[in-house]
Amino acid sequence: MTRTTLERRQLRLLDTTLREGEQFADAHFSASQRKELALALDAFGVDELEVTSPAVSPGAAREVREIIALGLRARVRVHLRCHPADIELALDAGATGLNLFLGTSPTLAGSSLREPWSQQRLRIREAVRLAATSGAFVRFSAEDAFRTPRRRLLAAFDVAVESGARRLGVPDTVGIATPAMVGTLVRALRRRYPGLSLEFHGHNDTGCAVANALAAWDAGADCLDVTVLGIGERVGITSLGALLARLYTLDPLAVARYQLQLLPALDARVAELTRMPVPFNQPLTAAHAFTHVAGVHSNAVLRSPATYEAIDPAVVGRHRSIPIGSRLTGRHAVAHHLRESLGCDLDTDRLGAVTRALKEAAEDHRLDGDEAAAILATAAGSPGER
Repeated sequence: MTRTTLERRQLRLLDTTLREGEQFADAHFSASQRKELALALDAFGVDELEVTSPAVSPGAAREVREIIALGLRARVRVHLRCHPADIELALDAGATGLNLFLGTSPTLAGSSLREPWSQQRLRIREAVRLAATSGAFVRFSAEDAFRTPRRRLLAAFDVAVESGARRLGVPDTVGIATPAMVGTLVRALRRRYPGLSLEFHGHNDTGCAVANALAAWDAGADCLDVTVLGIGERVGITSLGALLARLYTLDPLAVARYQLQLLPALDARVAELTRMPVPFNQPLTAAHAFTHVAGVHSNAVLRSPATYEAIDPAVVGRHRSIPIGSRLTGRHAVAHHLRESLGCDLDTDRLGAVTRALKEAAEDHRLDGDEAAAILATAAGSPGER
């Protein structure tokens, strides 16, 4: 992907933590927490916020009104079935952005909707037309797009466009797509509907959500769905932080308007609310995202951080860490710690001896900070070694 590819159109991030995210098995946000997260995501800079349908529970309509009343910069979109009653509830709650969806694959049609394709097409037409005549921004999403035969998928989208949809959603509902599959489909849709917005929603069941979102963007989609930490149904969807990390390495200017330094606090808060740690492999915000242990790595990073860091930790308000409690610790890391913590420089022989002492102590277990500091202090306190 080239810089030209990234800059040819403005990326729009639709954050659906307040809708898809609450479908994560361990997620439940109170009304006040939803407002807190909406404000935090708006401060971060996401372009759109998706909230759940007013039809899902007695309190949902009130919560939609409360989120809209916050007066956010981000556009609020309400996720809805293609049911007239759902649409009317959303409009009554003040919604001006309606994200309609309907399962188009034979699998969903047979086991979920249980209605013939002709009835589905009629449902799409009537729902989109009702939503569009209200003056709202209407997106139609073909749920399970990648298990929908191409002819049926295009027919569904044609009906939606003819009825007034301004954006088409392409969801990989069960995470079966590959980047090549996503790119092929999105390019075909971009050619067929050149004036419409295209949105991609990718589940992570096979670990491809971020790669698929990037492929969708490269192929012509302009709106990508994300959640904080990637939480969502089953194993979740594209992670906000992971996607931005990927895009940042390709072109920092493409994501410059997002407040990346707020990401650690945002991830930490959602982790707290879902009663789990930030995943160990979460890009940018994991506890050890910028920790360097092996001697070869730490030596190189101390000389030039870019050797083993694709992104400067300062970009997200983090600091790199070079612990010395491992048997893999190198003498350059030890020398660095002696200078930084104790203002001490050792000669080559003594430095080697201290490094060996650390390695020997760490053979059976990783040394904690106090254990490593005690060995360094002993070395630094030896007469004539300063």
